[in-house]
Amino acid sequence: MTKLIMNNQLHIDQRTHQTHRKLITALQANFKAQKIFNELTVKQLCLDAHVGRATFYRHHQDIEDIIVIEYLIALQQLGQALNDLTTTSYATIAGAIVTTLRAHLDLPLLVSWAQCRERVIPLEVGFAQQLLTSLAIHPKQRHFMATYLGNCLHQLAWQLATTQPTLSRIETYRLFIQLIPNVLQAPTIPTD
Repeated sequence: MTKLIMNNQLHIDQRTHQTHRKLITALQANFKAQKIFNELTVKQLCLDAHVGRATFYRHHQDIEDIIVIEYLIALQQLGQALNDLTTTSYATIAGAIVTTLRAHLDLPLLVSWAQCRERVIPLEVGFAQQLLTSLAIHPKQRHFMATYLGNCLHQLAWQLATTQPTLSRIETYRLFIQLIPNVLQAPTIPTD
């Protein structure tokens, strides 16, 4: 199997990254305090994060953008993990995905809280499409397949985040291989 080359074009300079960390930390604190998302204001969030509103608006159009950027960072980390694989197989790809999902269990909860699913699903679909391309998988319905996989991964992440007690890595891995199809191996389908 060929080596994966995932395109990681996201680059965040150090100051912007520090600002983002402050904002996501403040947003997570508001989530943990069970505040109503629609009642959050940029002004209050910036005060909580010790970030100026001008700085906020230089990088974001609204508070949901903080979550979207955090998703992009998580997908970039997953892309890097896939690039670093020494062997490319369903098992190694599944392992990298499971590790990333477990490292970011708060993201699906934040998405649900902010009701911004429609903004992150296209990111996951795009990542799935990029993965299919990198694996040289070119089905006639590639967009359909990527949309399905992106939605499956989002739903799996949501269920992992809301399952108590938290599943172990091996339990998560077993669920992944049971629920997410192995797109590397095409099944034999009867023609009649």
